[in-house]
Order: sequence, then structure tokens, then C-alpha cells
Amino acid sequence: MFTTSMKKFENPLPPKEVRFLDLKVEPWEDNARLKIFVKLTQFSNPPHLSFFIKDKNDLLLSEVTLIENIETDFVFTMHLRNYSDQKELFIFGEIFYDDEIGVVNKISSSFSI
Repeated sequence: MFTTSMKKFENPLPPKEVRFLDLKVEPWEDNARLKIFVKLTQFSNPPHLSFFIKDKNDLLLSEVTLIENIETDFVFTMHLRNYSDQKELFIFGEIFYDDEIGVVNKISSSFSI
């Protein structure tokens, strides 16, 4: 059986106050994969996170959802699909909880490959 224990934070915030502190993108050498660097405030309940990468025409190139994230500072990889050597792309992030609370914070940023 797999179990995880929730980290104990010194100053955890309630769900409605959880925010992004930073969101950065760094391409891998092949430009088809991206390293996503995320920093969040501390939290009392693990949030769900969604990330979307789009081009300037709003075409979705990649998306990922993390359920009940337990980290405040982490890195993961996103893969680009339908990538056509566009230099400027956009990342969008959302922090959300169940339907009762919904989305509590959004962030977006442009980046170049």
C-alpha cells in the first residue's frame, strides 16, 4: 500500500489564500520539452494545480494537472506537441480545490525558446 504524509508547515495558509510565488520555464536542449519551476505559498490543504502552454494564436501545445500537490517548491517537465518553431509561447497556471472552493489563484507568463 502506498501512502504519503502531508508536510507540516510553520505558517500554512487556508485554501482561499494559497498563491503562486513564482513560475518559470526553461527549455531542454531539444526544445520539445520544458522544465517548469514552481513556487507556492505554504498551505494547510494540498492544492490541485493545472498548467497550460499556448502559442500566440491560443493553440494549446501542452497541459498537465497535478492532484493534491504536497510540495511548495518543485520542478517538472512538460512536453510540447504540435510545436512549429515559434519563438514566443505562454504558460498559464491555476491553483484550485474542490468545486466548493474552485480556482483560488492564476498566473501567466510569456517565454521564448
